[in-house]
Amino acid sequence: MNKDCAKNDTCSLKRLTLIVKNYEVGFADDPYPSYGNASVVEYETDSVESLEKYAVVQFIMGGVFYSSKNANGKIEKNIGTVVGSFGENVQFFFQEWVIDSYDLDPVYNSNPDDGRFYYLRWNKVPGSYESRTRQYYGAEKPNSPIVYLTDYPSGAFVTGPGAVNAAMKFKTCLYKAGDVPAKTVRSDINFAKPIACFEWQNIYMFDFDTGKFKTDKVDIPALFKELNHN
Repeated sequence: MNKDCAKNDTCSLKRLTLIVKNYEVGFADDPYPSYGNASVVEYETDSVESLEKYAVVQFIMGGVFYSSKNANGKIEKNIGTVVGSFGENVQFFFQEWVIDSYDLDPVYNSNPDDGRFYYLRWNKVPGSYESRTRQYYGAEKPNSPIVYLTDYPSGAFVTGPGAVNAAMKFKTCLYKAGDVPAKTVRSDINFAKPIACFEWQNIYMFDFDTGKFKTDKVDIPALFKELNHN
């Protein structure tokens, strides 16, 4: 990748990868498991010093909603969840693409106290993403110039007479760190041109007829209108 790196001064970037895995988590006191997709974005540079030349920014569309079937057999849906976004709690369903960040810095997993890069991860076991051998970049620099970030979006599960559903799309992008503003608003999705992006989804919507979660693609804006109409 990055064949034209000289044009945008990114030749120190050697690799960018995204891994997406689906998971199913069961609990001893609950007969219904939780379903979802998780991701790992990883990049490699030519030196440890070059790692901070780049920054991951993630975008999200959609969110979480609750669905149930009433006594007349009608499916009712509503948004009842909030999420931390740009320093405030907001309704967890975005009709359009927004920056996925808890604070005002668009960089994914940044922290206003610890900075942009502290929570980049690296692993003592090469090729592993296990938390037991994970290290934070800000606490200790890696020997090899490879770092990664993980995302475990809200999952979907059956609860009571209904279900909590996940309907999210993501774009995970890598930028030159200097191109990413220190502060912005969640709607500022065109702040700079990314080096590269990956798209993935976390969609698990309960089908009351089959009793199973469907993972088909979803028209998020149309679903948003349906949720707000209800």
